[in-house]
Order: sequence, then C-alpha cells, then structure tokens
Amino acid sequence: MTSELSIVVSYNAAVVQPARGQAGIGLTLRLLLESGVLGVTTSLLQIEKRHVWAVHDTCAGMITVHPDKYASFVAKTRASHQLNYGDKFLKTLSSSDPYGNFHRRRHELPIPPDFLTTLHPLSTGVLSTVAHTRGGLIFRFAMTSSEPMVFFLADDLVFLLLNTIDAAVWAAEWERDSSGDGA
Repeated sequence: MTSELSIVVSYNAAVVQPARGQAGIGLTLRLLLESGVLGVTTSLLQIEKRHVWAVHDTCAGMITVHPDKYASFVAKTRASHQLNYGDKFLKTLSSSDPYGNFHRRRHELPIPPDFLTTLHPLSTGVLSTVAHTRGGLIFRFAMTSSEPMVFFLADDLVFLLLNTIDAAVWAAEWERDSSGDGA
C-alpha cells in the first residue's frame, strides 16, 4: 500500500454462500479505489460473518455523530428511488458527489463467481481501526496474508455501506450472536 490514501469511489457487495440455500459465511466487497499515486484500481475485500458486525456498528455510529449528513443522505436516497436511480437524478448531482459517483460507477464492479462461494485468505480482512475525518471514515483492515488495506469512505458511502450490510444480513438471515463469536 502506498503512503497515499485510496478513496472508495464505488463498490459492489455480495454475501458469500458456499452453495445456494446454505447460510452465508461472509461478505465480499469489490472496491473501486482512486489515489493520486495508483490512479483508479479495484480490490476485493472479504469479511467473515463474525466480523461484519464491527463494520456495521462503525457505519451506524456515523448516524448519531452526523445526523445532518444522514438526513441529507436519506433525502438523496428518496429522490433517487422516486426516479428509479435514473440518469435524470444523477445529472442533478455534481461530478464530485460521492453518492452520484457510487451509482454511476457501480456497474464496473462485477464480483468474480468464486468470491460468491468461498472466502479467500489473501482477500479476507478484519477491521482493525477506524478514524473519523472530515467528510467520512478511514478504515484499516488487517489482512490475513498481506499488508493492511486502508481506504477512505465518504459519509454518503458509509451510509450506503450500512444499508448494504443491513440488506446482506437480512438476505443471509444472520443474527447478532450475543456470545461475541458471530456464529
């Protein structure tokens, strides 16, 4: 990883399921990253089921810290739903708007089929630290077999990731385990 922080422009997500009908074992994120040093790149990050809750809770915490930003996000979400995420709505957002860029670029991020069924050690990470910054969060994931993965996620994308995790948890029928192991 370079010393320059990568910024998440967009992502795609899917529950990792060994076979159709089986319980989900984790979450795969395909990230579209941008940095001044590397340019635009993609990266795969997988999070085991038991560690997904830490990411969820971190994202949810932003709602109480920045209720005004969350209200703005909700307004954008409602407006985009009314227009079916169409180009008409996206054209109303500036080219630097993280919410708009997320939806404009998401189609570029297919998840490889084997990342839908298997957790890969080289791509699996555990959230180790989060830093609040102006405009978002800096996530640092300890990776199983490589250097840490560090990236910036703008406020709107933090809220989108929270919604994504909520949808994944619902789809995979995961429940928070009070024992702490998430199993």
